[in-house]
Amino acid sequence: MNGLDSRRLRGACPGLNAVKSQYVLITDNGGERTSNVTDARIMKAVYEIEINGYVTIERCMPVRIVREAECFAVTFYDDSRVAVYFRVGKTVLRMVQSGFSIDAAVDIMCDFFKSAELPDMTFWTCEELSPASQKREPSLSVDGEDFRYFGSADVVAALENIIEGKSVWMLYDFTCEDGGYINIRRCGSDPVQAEYEVEYVRWIEPIPVGYRVVTSDAGKLRSWLWDLVDSCKFPDLTHEWESFDVTDYFRRLTFRFLNEDDKTDSNER
Repeated sequence: MNGLDSRRLRGACPGLNAVKSQYVLITDNGGERTSNVTDARIMKAVYEIEINGYVTIERCMPVRIVREAECFAVTFYDDSRVAVYFRVGKTVLRMVQSGFSIDAAVDIMCDFFKSAELPDMTFWTCEELSPASQKREPSLSVDGEDFRYFGSADVVAALENIIEGKSVWMLYDFTCEDGGYINIRRCGSDPVQAEYEVEYVRWIEPIPVGYRVVTSDAGKLRSWLWDLVDSCKFPDLTHEWESFDVTDYFRRLTFRFLNEDDKTDSNER
């Protein structure tokens, strides 16, 4: 995959814990990496794009956009393309557009470096870059914390913590039947009248499907999640579920940058 080393798709960089906002500048067709990043270095690398092949600004602590989506890099290629890289759950996506001048590319990359600002990507192309051969495994996140090891009981316990008000949200990625995820989020602070937003996506081919529902029925939540975890049985899509265009949804994630209540400030991570 040109533009980023596939071994670094999760945006991991040396010194991550020491410098939260550290950036790495990647040049020379991926052969050179430096954390000594300045506007002047970015400008020099971009103006030497014919030599460098591509120039990437990679953020060691990715910028949380909304819930499970985060942006971790911007790349300018010698064929005038700009790509913005995202991770949504276990999936790596990039938004791509061509026809950029060197000056425009410098502005985009310096804005990302100085203030984590992203360009307007209204008409850009969305591409999935996760290697098809990559072994997929289930994953579980609760309030932004990933479980390194977990079983069915942990997934169910995560839901119980949400119902009891001990946690706010959970994201469970499953791999059966082409895979997908279920995201459950608690709304409000009233333990008696709590509502739960549920988002359910399946990565089926050729077009993935997504559904959302808001419910106050904790029993339904338990049934949906347990059936999914225990026997890969999916929720019955009754009239209460609202379908949404998954592709369009992930495109729009980029346009909501810095405009959502659930965005995590990068200085707090």
